[in-house]
Amino acid sequence: MISRNKQILIAGAFALSLATQARADVTLTMNVVMPRASSFFVGVQQPWAQMVEKESNGHIKISMPAATLAPLPRQWEMVTSGIADIALTPNDYIRDRVKLLFLAETPFLAPNGVAASVAIWRTYKKYFETANEYKGVKLLGLWVNGGNTLQMAKYPVTKIEDFKGMKIWVATPNMVKAAENFGATPVTAQAANSMYDYMSGGIVDGAVTGKGSLISFQLARYTKEMTIFEGQLGYNLETFFMNEKAYAKLAPEDRAVIDKLSYENFSQMAGQGFVDQDNLADPLIKQNGINVHQASPAFMKILEEKTAFFKDAWMADAKARGIDAQAAYDFYVKTARESASLMK
Repeated sequence: MISRNKQILIAGAFALSLATQARADVTLTMNVVMPRASSFFVGVQQPWAQMVEKESNGHIKISMPAATLAPLPRQWEMVTSGIADIALTPNDYIRDRVKLLFLAETPFLAPNGVAASVAIWRTYKKYFETANEYKGVKLLGLWVNGGNTLQMAKYPVTKIEDFKGMKIWVATPNMVKAAENFGATPVTAQAANSMYDYMSGGIVDGAVTGKGSLISFQLARYTKEMTIFEGQLGYNLETFFMNEKAYAKLAPEDRAVIDKLSYENFSQMAGQGFVDQDNLADPLIKQNGINVHQASPAFMKILEEKTAFFKDAWMADAKARGIDAQAAYDFYVKTARESASLMK
């Protein structure tokens, strides 16, 4: 005869087994739109997918199709229509919907990309969430790239006059205006991959991009001069998000896994992933004989004056959405600098 206690244990184990089996078939499709050698995949998407599968004990599978399911500018529509469950997008492609987060792209405010990523998430939660700019999707995280440098094919840029006559590849509308203010001719395209084509083909003289692009977009062979800036020459903001219905359909245990690995935890991980990938480019700088220049205080002062419009434009957008713009701005700067100090 089996004792009453043993019967209870067996029944409990059987129930647990059934619950485990019921959760075993969850597969989420995550679109990969950037090159698989890029920081987006190596530093963000791949490690997150691996952590989700490990944390869920294999109950959640992350499927990543070999080819993108939609062009880069259509990631939001791809997810909301259910073609993919999860994706990332540069915020430049959702700027008509999401304006408040562009605070994080302002040059020279945050010491590094990890601090900026943590700070923009906390600022979003404290000041921006009620504006409901992410209506229609499940926001999983926000982050910025490791910070922009200036990578030049032939000529160094160490003073404002050096920009004159230069064609510079840039990624965002604000950086288009900044390049114009510097005296350069900005060149942009919808695809980040175009940076390689433009640099390798000699169409541009340089690019505003992170060090990681030496690896991600194979710029090491074409970059001869690099200028770096205290507080970075701005950042590029990114969003990681999920189909709302797909999230809601998950079992509570599976939602808990997604929650645990998303939000501020994800933002810090993604920011660190980009910084780590940037640092992997340091040997390429030496191997390819790239000359690195630190922007002088005098040069920085001029650049700060010529990029003041970043703050002015953001303040106007924040006030239009009913946000206490100055309080949010001050909180972001304070949080970024405090976060950076804790990392030392």
